[in-house]
Amino acid sequence: MMRLMSVMVALCAVAGCSAGTEPAAGGSQTETVVKVPSPGTFTGEWRSVTPTLEFLRLSVHSTSSEQGVLAARLTFSGLAWDGSGRIEGDSFVANMTIAHVVGATRVMVVRAHDARTLRVQWGNTSGATTDWTFVRDD
Repeated sequence: MMRLMSVMVALCAVAGCSAGTEPAAGGSQTETVVKVPSPGTFTGEWRSVTPTLEFLRLSVHSTSSEQGVLAARLTFSGLAWDGSGRIEGDSFVANMTIAHVVGATRVMVVRAHDARTLRVQWGNTSGATTDWTFVRDD
């Protein structure tokens, strides 16, 4: 459990980092402003365009049980990973599991590249991550 929390903290730290922290060209310091995306940025049906041997699909929708929480389902290799999370900074961060499989837990960090493209980092408890690119399929 401690290892999982360490991975989550590390992924959240990576999610909070951005290339926009450089000072302005005039040498004056500017305040970095993180644009918080709306839930609509992430909701919908998505398909992977990352070249892999696997067929990847991502579905994100809002939950009616808790305000501000988004639910996600990531399917690949014949498995469906389900989870939920919140928008943190410029990313949607979700804890994902496979039902009835002990220890099958991952952290998914999703960033919107543009209105039709998502970048997904998929991490496990060992700290290894995989990066995928998804495009809107709805």
